[in-house]
Amino acid sequence: MAKRLVETAMNASRKKYQQSALRIIEEAVQVLRTAPGWLLSVYYLGTVPFVLGLLYFWADMSRSPHADRNSAAAALGLAALFVWMKVWQTIFARRVRDRISGEPSPSRSPGQIASIVATQSLIQATRFIVMPVAALLAIPFGYCYAFYQNATVYGDRDSRDVKPTCKWAWKQAKLWPRQNHMLIGIFWLFGLVILLNVSTATLIIPQLIKSLFGVETVFTLGGIAVLVNSTFWMAMLAITYLLWDPFIKAAYVMRCFYGSALGSGEDLKTELTRVMNPGAEIIAGLLVVVLCAAPVGLRAAPPAPVAPEQLDQSIEEIMKRPEFSWRMPREAAEQKAPESMGPLEAALKWLVDLIAKIIKTIGKWISDFIEWLESLLPQRQGQPATADKNWKTPVRIILFLLSILLLAVMAFIFIRIWQRRQAKPIEIISAPAEPVPDLTDEKVKADDLSTKRWISLATELADKGDLRLAMRALYLATLAHLADREMITIESYKSNREYEDELRRRAHEHRELISIFSNSLNVFERIWYGMYPVARSEFDSFTLNQKRMLAVADQ
Repeated sequence: MAKRLVETAMNASRKKYQQSALRIIEEAVQVLRTAPGWLLSVYYLGTVPFVLGLLYFWADMSRSPHADRNSAAAALGLAALFVWMKVWQTIFARRVRDRISGEPSPSRSPGQIASIVATQSLIQATRFIVMPVAALLAIPFGYCYAFYQNATVYGDRDSRDVKPTCKWAWKQAKLWPRQNHMLIGIFWLFGLVILLNVSTATLIIPQLIKSLFGVETVFTLGGIAVLVNSTFWMAMLAITYLLWDPFIKAAYVMRCFYGSALGSGEDLKTELTRVMNPGAEIIAGLLVVVLCAAPVGLRAAPPAPVAPEQLDQSIEEIMKRPEFSWRMPREAAEQKAPESMGPLEAALKWLVDLIAKIIKTIGKWISDFIEWLESLLPQRQGQPATADKNWKTPVRIILFLLSILLLAVMAFIFIRIWQRRQAKPIEIISAPAEPVPDLTDEKVKADDLSTKRWISLATELADKGDLRLAMRALYLATLAHLADREMITIESYKSNREYEDELRRRAHEHRELISIFSNSLNVFERIWYGMYPVARSEFDSFTLNQKRMLAVADQ
């Protein structure tokens, strides 16, 4: 029984301290916006090499005639770059967490770095199997996505073993599922917008350069072929990932910070203000060294004549080099005997052929359906088979479909009217009136009534002349409204000053709200605990401040 009570209390505490997804994103953006430049350089130091390697791997495996010979070495190099990226992303997540908590960044020994590399390699390598399966099942996708993000956040803490990392990451992934799925939805929608913007800018800017300066580029020469090039879209996705992923990492760091604070109480620390010393902080950057080598002309003796056979042999040897042969046709690679295919390659070929067959069948069905619709339409006698039929036939089909749609809408309206006539009258059951709490009782809490009900009660008391109780009702209405906006949490054990401190921590950006609340709290405590008579002008001023607080809190 005691265990159930403890679990119930913990679940209630988790729901109470749950931050909204938009608030998590706002705080993550604020952390990155105020961070020094070296923080993002840590992230891109690990991510940019992997992205460039992935683009090279994609282009080489798509175009090179020697892809079958180089695939193993290229895949091994890409795996090494993936581990490199995850390690630096772990360091980046730890730096973001240090900025949130105000802790200094610890130095790492070679053994600790090796432990981080091993842990992240073992955990992150499983995502290529787990995430596709979770996406097919749909429901566990959000939990699995949060698990791998949390593993990156936890991977650079004091314990860097696989088992504690997985246990902690899964515990955080199960926390606040609604917030987690809202974050995923918002970020993926944001990523789609970035992809569209980047792709549009990449296609429009070369056209502008051509129009203004007459400079031809690959995009203007390629025309519509650029849009069907897989390497182009892979590059657009890579740029989108570089612009999009740092915000995701920062948001999950913030989410894990609040999740850990349920047990450690880190979020109850006072707000840390940092005064940066310009002489103490030096922004780290990447040093780009451009080496310019001036060619040295040497006078040489006139070349000896070369035989044609020797020249042909030299040309063939040069054309076999990788830098010249990667664009050659892949006829030799494609002439592979069926019996030489492995089981995995044969299964993939069967799947691709099956998908192509299904697409072709669906296209035939659509074509047959259009022909059937066209056969139902009346034909004009003696109509010549001219080019006019090419545009008249689609118009007639559209009119036919619109007629079907109109009949369907009319049938739907008729069914709804018939259902309403057949429906039974609804019995209206009057709900009991909400009891009015005793404002003279110190145990009355702000969440006993809604904000509007407290304001209504204060108006009734003011009309009766009891300004002291009306002032307390207005104060409780303010607390209820701030609790609805997740700026404070109502608890019976909290004092008025504790509410003020909590408001300073959670709503530090609303300085006007904090100032008005502090002044109103001083007036309320002097009247309520001092037993002083309340003047009408003083009550009106308190009411005006209360309205201003509600308006500022809603912004």
